[in-house]
Amino acid sequence: MTRRGTLFLLLRLAAQNVGRRRLRTLFLGLSVTMAVGVGFAAFATGWSLRDGIATSFSRMGADLVVVPVGTLVNITSTLLTVQPTDQEFDASLGEKLWTIPGIAQVAPQRIVRAEVEGRPINLIAFDPAADFTVQPWLPEGRRPILTTQSLIAGERVENKPGAVLDICGRSMVIEARLGKTGVGPFDDSYFLSFPALDALIASRQKISIAAGIPISAKPVAPAQAVDPLAVLATHHHAGSAGPINCLPDLAPGPVSAFLLQLSPAASAGSVKFAVGQIPGLKIVAGNPVFTASRQALGSLFWGIAVFAGLLLLALLFLVTLLFSAIVQERYREIGLLRAMGARPGQIMSIILIEAGLITSLGGLLGLGFGLSLVLAFARSLGLYFASLGVPFAWPPDWAMWLAAVAAMVFATCIGIIGAFIPAWRARQLEPYLMIQTENAR
Repeated sequence: MTRRGTLFLLLRLAAQNVGRRRLRTLFLGLSVTMAVGVGFAAFATGWSLRDGIATSFSRMGADLVVVPVGTLVNITSTLLTVQPTDQEFDASLGEKLWTIPGIAQVAPQRIVRAEVEGRPINLIAFDPAADFTVQPWLPEGRRPILTTQSLIAGERVENKPGAVLDICGRSMVIEARLGKTGVGPFDDSYFLSFPALDALIASRQKISIAAGIPISAKPVAPAQAVDPLAVLATHHHAGSAGPINCLPDLAPGPVSAFLLQLSPAASAGSVKFAVGQIPGLKIVAGNPVFTASRQALGSLFWGIAVFAGLLLLALLFLVTLLFSAIVQERYREIGLLRAMGARPGQIMSIILIEAGLITSLGGLLGLGFGLSLVLAFARSLGLYFASLGVPFAWPPDWAMWLAAVAAMVFATCIGIIGAFIPAWRARQLEPYLMIQTENAR
């Protein structure tokens, strides 16, 4: 018999064995279906809730805020920004903060006063790559790519997305609007990237040069205070007017505040002590309850993962136990096959293929069961969490496909691994012993 014919025969025998004890096969398949379905649903809902809860915790603001001495911080339940200030840091301080153990994220911000059409406004520059306090307040699925001509509006500003503001001769487009935070300086401000602010400063300097006004701003040293309003007042008394008032005389680069997020195992007191060794700054701590809750979130997800792993291990033991009983019931049949010339490897293949077929079918049904669980969750608890400010969004397509493939591979492997030990024991017994009794050891 050819190799292809042998394989077809082994598959046929395995398929026939699947249908011999239908009730037992059904219960085994259902156990795999439930395990795979629950695991797939847990992955999808866990991914969605993880992102939603992470967004909610980000909306709680920073754990610590580092500002120059004398800067006013709006003390609310969330630390999102500071009051407009004339005191600034050199941006290189951020690199020092990154080296302190226990700091997971460092988000710089620069708050400046500007003027548009005779109206004073606040501009808050931030780094989109490092930010964890501004972008979480954007509507779900509406995170724009910021350019040097992009603005994000606070909740209480008048202009709507799509409006264009002329600042220092540059047309700035409002790309999106943040949700309501309840923090005044945050809701009343416009947000832009650091390159966009540097472009405005360069445009303001060109206006100054064209008006014959010398540029007096210089880069600041760490924690050194500057007074751009005084510089602006000097220019105003010197006879400058119009577009020159769009910004104070600023230098590109300085930072008004650094917002810090702690790592899960970090102690806020230890980090504050380490940061406090740097002279010329003040540290403001956020709500310790929010900090402790966010830090405990990682432990919660690890606990769920460990529980799921133990559940899958129990399923593996169940499959091993069932196939031990199945193989023992077929000792006489296996012995006859061996006596007729079947090789030990072929006997193992029949048992392993049978196990793989049962668990693969169970895994396929489990994907449908898991998807139905996710849909039910999204229609019930998902809406409830959304009402609490925890958004529910489906994982990306690639993650769902990857989870589905992993679930099918896992289901098949559970059957093969679980049946391997009983099959290995069966191949080692002598055929005459297996023919004499169905309970040979």
